[in-house]
Amino acid sequence: MASYDIIGNIGLIKGEGRSKKQKTAQAKELLKKPGIKTVLEKIGNVRGRLRTINVGHIAGVKNLIAGHIESGCIFKFNIKTCYFSPRLSNERKEIANKIKKKDNVLVMFAGVGVYPIVMYHYSKPKKIVGVEIGRDCCKYFKENIKLNKIPENRIKVIQGDVKRKIEKGFGKFDVVVMARPNLKESFLEWGLKASKKGTKIFYYGFCNRDELSDLKKNLIEEARKLKRKIKILRVVKAGDIAPYKFRYRIEIKIL
Repeated sequence: MASYDIIGNIGLIKGEGRSKKQKTAQAKELLKKPGIKTVLEKIGNVRGRLRTINVGHIAGVKNLIAGHIESGCIFKFNIKTCYFSPRLSNERKEIANKIKKKDNVLVMFAGVGVYPIVMYHYSKPKKIVGVEIGRDCCKYFKENIKLNKIPENRIKVIQGDVKRKIEKGFGKFDVVVMARPNLKESFLEWGLKASKKGTKIFYYGFCNRDELSDLKKNLIEEARKLKRKIKILRVVKAGDIAPYKFRYRIEIKIL
């Protein structure tokens, strides 16, 4: 069966280069799986800074609202207007288990709140702030906090451009999770602005394997130009995004 993702009640298949007959046949097979009520095809790539996708209905109930369970947490969102990757579930769990109860945590590019909510589920840090530019994402982020019965004072949702929000200032954090989209800009300056000495940053970078050394050097040099000193503690491959191109989690400590 061709590549697909299951997002709660929705099966999402790749339609590019395939006939209607092929897509329909795959959709019928997916509808046999428990809980799958709708099958959509992904049309084109993730677009823009809101990281949205275009989809087309293939089979089953005509519906765009996913009801997804990850790490014992419930998430509801519009699959067309809110970016979500089920393939990062293990990555989110790994990050959550690195958080301590005493930590104040900032999650940049927080989406519908999956990183913050999974983090709270596993580690119950002192406070989590999630910043997300997409209005629809923030709407579902707030709804997901309620769905998971998390006290309102433990996760704060901030809607807006992460640069402007950090520039205005809302304190320094013990941990900064840069759940960064695959964009040219590093956004490291803004992660550093929210950091103090000893802060740990989980930064996501995208490159070919042979470009990894340059990526690390560029981060250290960028920090130096901003008069900040950082140490790269660990680099972990956190998924494939294209042939020979990977997502890397770079764990950084502020010195």
